[in-house]
Amino acid sequence: MHILFNIFFFIFCFFLGIRSIAYGIYEVKQNKNKAGGIGFTIFCLVIIVFCNFAIWL
Repeated sequence: MHILFNIFFFIFCFFLGIRSIAYGIYEVKQNKNKAGGIGFTIFCLVIIVFCNFAIWL
């Protein structure tokens, strides 16, 4: 049961990461906010990686 939760959590975080990357690209392309788009994307990806690391331990 524990491994099933980890897999579902990883899949959820994967889709969340894709959405955050898409929003970062939108910020850079449409709003011409390069620092905000890159910062948001990096921040979200670091948080997602940290959460997955903490869950799998």
